Amino acid sequence: MKPYVVELEVSGPLAMFARPDTGATPTSYPAPTWSAAKGLLESIARLSDGRAWLHPTRVEICRHRDAQGGAVTYQRYATNYGGPLRKEQNVRSGTGMQVFANVLSNVCYRIHADIRGVRSDGRENPRHHLQDLFLRRLRQGHCYRTPALGLSEFTCDYWGPPRPDWGIDDALDLEVPSMLSSVWDRPQDGGYAPRFVQNVRIEKGVLSYAE
Repeated sequence: MKPYVVELEVSGPLAMFARPDTGATPTSYPAPTWSAAKGLLESIARLSDGRAWLHPTRVEICRHRDAQGGAVTYQRYATNYGGPLRKEQNVRSGTGMQVFANVLSNVCYRIHADIRGVRSDGRENPRHHLQDLFLRRLRQGHCYRTPALGLSEFTCDYWGPPRPDWGIDDALDLEVPSMLSSVWDRPQDGGYAPRFVQNVRIEKGVLSYAE
């Protein structure tokens, strides 16, 4: 089967890929989960019929070539929540509730993916169609929806092809004891079935996603 591959570089001032075990004051993983990377790719292009889909294989944590590397940067973030999980007195009075989080700051990621799906039948090739759609939208600066780094308000300040003045932070080595991999049991139209991977290594700025 001929390989169909794409890559996408994204960056922004803030990012949040929440660890489920951090509770009401969530803390971000140091890099996008597999599901988050898939969501970023699908913000550029996707096929609604599900005959081909984007499958992230690895993410490279990048830094500007003039910047010092070897670490990820966190900062406190606060927002006002107005949903039904507020205290009863807040709901009655119509006031919001402040929610705090530990988010990543000044991030840049380069996401690599295979395109998987049904084989060509000689007349149609959904994998080639999705690759062509993805690359054409990158060239034109178009997207399916606005790319965001975890939370919808954390929109990217750049998304597109890799930039020459940004490179892999090869001084960065980390281990994540347990990391959420996928939220759904299928790549398309799946049911809720979260899956975790243990002892995930980020080596020389590269996180390879487990199959």
